[in-house]
Amino acid sequence: MIKEEVKALLEEYLDAPEAWSDNVMIEVDPKTLDCRLYDEDDVDVETSDKDYWEVMELLQMASDDTGAWEIDPEALDELAASYQYQ
Repeated sequence: MIKEEVKALLEEYLDAPEAWSDNVMIEVDPKTLDCRLYDEDDVDVETSDKDYWEVMELLQMASDDTGAWEIDPEALDELAASYQYQ
């Protein structure tokens, strides 16, 4: 299920955010629902046949740890709902 795959990618990002650029995204192939962390500048996301979700829009500040990030469950649900009928 795409929700679990994206959650795992976000956890991978959160384990080592310094390994990624500020513009890292989740790339989703809408045909196969394959997804990966995307950290390149060689594709025009506006004309690509894949979907791109900014990682930082899927995260929120942790309420118990100043400066830390955590997965935003509502944003993750919204992403998953986009592919519910595919």
